[in-house]
Amino acid sequence: MSSTAELVKRQRRATTFTLAHPEYANKHVGGVNAVEVDGKAGDGYTVFTGGRDGTVRSWDLSSGAPRCARTLEGHASWVNDVKRIDSAHLASASSDKSVRLWDTSRGTLRATLYGHTDYVMALARGADDSAHALASGGLNKELFLWDIERGIATNVSPSSMTLYANTYATPLSGSKDSIYALDVSADGNVLVSGGTELALRVWDARTRTKEGKLKGHTDTVRAIVVDASGRKCVTASSDRTIRVWDIGQQRCVQTFAGMHSGSIWALDVDREFSRVYSSGVDRRICVTNLTNRRSTLLCMESAAVLNIKLDDTHRSATSDGDIWTATASRSIKRWPASAPDDVFSVEASGGDTTMPTTARHAAVLMGSVSRHPGTWFDVGSPGVMSIGTPRKFDTWGDAAATTPGSIAIGTGALSLAATTTPSKIEAAASALAPLNEIVGASPVERHAVLRDKRRVMTQNSVGAISIVDVCTGKTIETFDGMKHSSKSDFDALLADETINPLSATPSWFTCDSRSGSLAITLAPSSAFSAEAYASDLGIANAASDERRNLGLEVIKTLLASWVSKYAPEKTSSLSPSAFAPFPTSLEFDGDYGRVSVDVDALRGTEEEREFLPKWIVDHALGVAPPPESPKLSFELKPMAGTSTPPISNASVSAPKILGVRKIKEYVKEKLDADGKKSANIELECAGVGLDDAYTLAYINAHVWKKGAPIIVEYRDVDDDDSAPRR
Repeated sequence: MSSTAELVKRQRRATTFTLAHPEYANKHVGGVNAVEVDGKAGDGYTVFTGGRDGTVRSWDLSSGAPRCARTLEGHASWVNDVKRIDSAHLASASSDKSVRLWDTSRGTLRATLYGHTDYVMALARGADDSAHALASGGLNKELFLWDIERGIATNVSPSSMTLYANTYATPLSGSKDSIYALDVSADGNVLVSGGTELALRVWDARTRTKEGKLKGHTDTVRAIVVDASGRKCVTASSDRTIRVWDIGQQRCVQTFAGMHSGSIWALDVDREFSRVYSSGVDRRICVTNLTNRRSTLLCMESAAVLNIKLDDTHRSATSDGDIWTATASRSIKRWPASAPDDVFSVEASGGDTTMPTTARHAAVLMGSVSRHPGTWFDVGSPGVMSIGTPRKFDTWGDAAATTPGSIAIGTGALSLAATTTPSKIEAAASALAPLNEIVGASPVERHAVLRDKRRVMTQNSVGAISIVDVCTGKTIETFDGMKHSSKSDFDALLADETINPLSATPSWFTCDSRSGSLAITLAPSSAFSAEAYASDLGIANAASDERRNLGLEVIKTLLASWVSKYAPEKTSSLSPSAFAPFPTSLEFDGDYGRVSVDVDALRGTEEEREFLPKWIVDHALGVAPPPESPKLSFELKPMAGTSTPPISNASVSAPKILGVRKIKEYVKEKLDADGKKSANIELECAGVGLDDAYTLAYINAHVWKKGAPIIVEYRDVDDDDSAPRR
């Protein structure tokens, strides 16, 4: 790219700043896409999560209650996957087209990996110390093997570095469609990828070549687990099946259907590769025994499950440990993996019952409620699986597919007969509580820009409504809302003109809430469209006609700290911003993907000036020409039938924010200059009396409703010869 083209691109990059959720510091905001466990001896271990708020977080469970130990910031979009590299490093993949390597002991960014041209959806890393490569796969058919060991070794400074695919990665070509799932053998040599292509592809990571193809799934492959030896793998798909593959023979050796009623999005396997834990859109968390082809429901999540991780820190002879779930809701939960065998006996409070549960979890949390409903069923491999899209295989309602179980509740037992329906089993499972829950913050799910184009009304996932000032980053007012009423409180408040009065302020920003927080985007083509009088912004000792451009004031606010570091001598010469600075980050499109910059962490360097969007920096430094004031033309005429004379200079071009009071003062001034003393001026437009609160922009949009110039009529109310007001 030429230097001129780069300059133009930087000049026109839209820039986004985020109004962080009040609970952002210690909680994920909204859904969590990925979970990873760093198990240690004893009870002390760390859980890593990647969220839709763009953060990677580590949770300390050493004291029992989860605590947010670190928040790793830097991604500019959803984090889709996280993987441990070694005891000190973690990798994360994001929709911002990057992979990032983090030093988990220091909580710092070690390297950013650029090469993907679209969302990065999955990561894979071998468990053995001998595995050196990190695989990343994503949309646009892209799959890379990164030499991260060499990349980290070349970074001798504590600061982060950027690794580019053309130097530190090998692209694996051959995929026909987007990649959603990856896994690799323990030594890192056998890599399996899957996605919307349906067929899985097998790669030799040593030679960087494609070794084979696994065909059988009829919908998107969403999860893959390769066994340690690299000889077999298990996969889950949106076709509602789980398949086991012999990689060497390149064939499916087992197909399991019936445990899920919707797309299967997540799975994990025990150490022996004999039991599969799965979940997905139906919220069911199931375990399937690969040996005897039987499955059971462990528990029910509250939302669609996006990722699960089997944690064998507490593994025992009768348990595979625990399962961590990441869901589209705002919580991360830990459930007991307490069904290692079909049936074994435990002692429940209601007497001896034969149930698939464990002694460790038999009577925890909910009195003596057992850890899962206790109904096992056979899972089949119907022939129709090989052609077309399979039907809904949900065998829980079939008498031949279920075996009796029981749920101990209090001192009694509720019998589950062989004809128990799926809904009853799910209801029983839904009553079970997790061992741990990391509760996130309620994300913004709905928003609307109010008519003054300065405030935004938001509603979060539990219905609470807030009004936020985008210029100050502060919440002005809050309301309790009912999300699911016939006419929501949000709509009622939005229509309330005492809260949202009519205005003709032009749009100067856009907003979205994809990250769970409110994000405000400024574009050079529209950011300077709105003005306000300085006195209305609370600026002390401002002249009555002093105006401030809202977009310019916000830009000065966002970069005030950076300007004070970069050019401290300019601080005294630049007019201070109308608004107080607030913590935020800047997001914009970089040369290789979306980037996020913590404003407070900027050091005020020349490199930062070159990196940040040029139009934003130039306006913050005051080196760009001030934006022109948006104007409208209008013409002043005496009302018909009055004796009020015409005035000189009756054709005027004025700022859109010019108020009716100012127009009255102008008319009075002109009449006085012509010798016609007047004290009480009245204005009309199109037969409508003009209130002092109206602006030119409002009159043009809501009263005149025609092309320029606006015709404004005036009269002196105290003139005895004046006609009565129309």
